[in-house]
Amino acid sequence: MTKKMLVAMAATLALSLPGIASAGSTDMDVIVDGSTGAQTRSVTVSLTDLNLANQSDLRRADYRLIRASKQVCGYVSGSIMPVTNDYRTCYGEAIGGARSDLNTLAQRFG
Repeated sequence: MTKKMLVAMAATLALSLPGIASAGSTDMDVIVDGSTGAQTRSVTVSLTDLNLANQSDLRRADYRLIRASKQVCGYVSGSIMPVTNDYRTCYGEAIGGARSDLNTLAQRFG
């Protein structure tokens, strides 16, 4: 397989993931969206194994959302080189939306 074919397959998969993530979501999932430039990525974070009435589990959920927010905004292999304003904006919006969804879930199930 050529490098161009691999890139094309990866792009196709990345574009199809938001639809797949939405289709498989449950009431205890948070979908984290991040946009950098013209690219939008989504990751579904499952919280089904957590008790959102428990503070320790809420912190664990927040940590998962932080990781997912970094991932959808381009944080790769431990760092963004260099950190750009695009990344900061993407991360701020992604974590803000994810935490809002987490708060709603915590009120509903906690």
